[in-house]
Amino acid sequence: MTGDRRSKIRILVAISAILAALACATDLLVEHRTEERIAARAATRLRPDGPVHADLTTPLAGLRTLAGDVGDIEVSAKGVHRQHTVMDVSVRLKDVTTGGDSAGGTGTATVGYDQVTRRLGALGHDGLTAGGRDGALLLSGSVGRLGLPVIVRAEVSTTADALTITPKTVSVLGRSVAVEDLVARPGASGLRDELAPRTLAVTGLPRGVALTSAHATDHGLVLAFSIAAGPAPTAVGAAA
Repeated sequence: MTGDRRSKIRILVAISAILAALACATDLLVEHRTEERIAARAATRLRPDGPVHADLTTPLAGLRTLAGDVGDIEVSAKGVHRQHTVMDVSVRLKDVTTGGDSAGGTGTATVGYDQVTRRLGALGHDGLTAGGRDGALLLSGSVGRLGLPVIVRAEVSTTADALTITPKTVSVLGRSVAVEDLVARPGASGLRDELAPRTLAVTGLPRGVALTSAHATDHGLVLAFSIAAGPAPTAVGAAA
């Protein structure tokens, strides 16, 4: 191989490396700007108390936006106010376009137990306080005419637009009793009302969004949602 040919090869390799570096830098720059615009658009729509973060999770997402394809997006926001409830929201959308469409995705809303307690209203003698431990929803307070302190373990079930909290067991004075056995005893009509299931409507959901499940954590009640393919709920794609 001649010296000129080796020099040309070295030059071509160097040019290829430079182009690759430029493409990578361009991708990162476009991706960063796209994430900023999506976060700003989401913040405008959601008006949360806390920060909004947007992440493009598809490889070379920045360069893909130049062709109108954003790819997969994760958006999170803290302190979103909806239907008199404050929650932390996270949304994951697949194959988002700059026109605002997506192939669907999932989302979660974490509601603090102070909010859950307020929505439960008069559950219990003086109102039970909601909390979570080891994945279980616990309601603590007092029930019955004697106002004895109890811990109620509850089950959470959902429909597409509502969740139901059903007390299952009551722990009092070191003993655990099934709610259905407790309320079946003579003179327990008051307890039956106090420990009746409570259904909470989940209203104001965007079109194509449905509640799929709910579970308790140590920090709040987490509601999970499915998002149908079509226009993104917060038009995050249009922000790109």
